[in-house]
Amino acid sequence: MLEVTNITIPSAAPISVDACSNVRTRISDGDDHSDEHTRHLSYLRSLPDVRADRIAKIKRMIADGTFDTEERLSAAIDRMVDELRQQSA
Repeated sequence: MLEVTNITIPSAAPISVDACSNVRTRISDGDDHSDEHTRHLSYLRSLPDVRADRIAKIKRMIADGTFDTEERLSAAIDRMVDELRQQSA
């Protein structure tokens, strides 16, 4: 059994990439990284928000030993087998 200690549970508010919109795009004089910065922000905005409440719940379940169940293990094995079958097809 896995023993987990010292778990810090963050607030349940989703984390937004838009908070990064005020980051400087010029690193130094002559180094314009605005296109790269825009591309990275666009990619990050396309990702789903982090569900801090879900992460906190899972951390609690791991800490109290209720996360690892036969059903979860079986589902994970089924997904792995399906992936292997798709890769070999």
